Amino acid sequence: MQDPPTFLKRFGVLRMADLLELEDIQAAFDRVPLDNYVEEGFRHKSLTRICVRGRQVILAEHGPLFQPKEYNPVHGDVVRDYPAMDEKLAVLLRPAMEIFAAVARLGDEHEILVQAQRVTASSGDDGRTGFPVVEGWHRDNTRALGILVINRVNIIGGISLLAHDERGSRLAFAQTLEPGDLVFVDDTVLWHNTTPIAKVRANAPGYRDVAILTWPSCRAPEPALKKRAGAVVCS
Repeated sequence: MQDPPTFLKRFGVLRMADLLELEDIQAAFDRVPLDNYVEEGFRHKSLTRICVRGRQVILAEHGPLFQPKEYNPVHGDVVRDYPAMDEKLAVLLRPAMEIFAAVARLGDEHEILVQAQRVTASSGDDGRTGFPVVEGWHRDNTRALGILVINRVNIIGGISLLAHDERGSRLAFAQTLEPGDLVFVDDTVLWHNTTPIAKVRANAPGYRDVAILTWPSCRAPEPALKKRAGAVVCS
């Protein structure tokens, strides 16, 4: 399979709130299940994989998520099994999937990973502040990355950061993205991070919802699957 070209620019932001049924998407995120790989309990996650063929979004086979240790020091080299994304939510996110594929110039043979992720916030004084990015400055071992902000409820923080280096000392971008904003990132040349979030009103729920789109789709390689006791290796 021949790789497509990378993004025309290293990053860019598209404001697409008017192109989405945003309120319905926000409501659907209330059903994103808890992420069992974050012991502190502040993250929820589900995922799906798709291919875009013309104007048609094709659902791909479900499977676990995998990133090498060198890219994800927290969960790297771990085969992570997440629930499949709610079917209604996946349908609602199709416009974003189509736009991501078009901007990344992906063909119908390129499988895209789509993750629904909610990070909840505390009042900030109990050691349970929400961390949208648990691994800090990182790249995803992908070529094309898209982050669509779905909602920001009763929080401060959650500033999206891009940098030219792995320590974040040479910032390329720092902005609080609003619901409906989709940032595109060339993951081969930029590192990304997001600042922690905390509640504004302590007695009300606080959270930040995003949909994360990546190509390639971070499937677990066969050797990693075989390491798991009783694992079923997908063809």
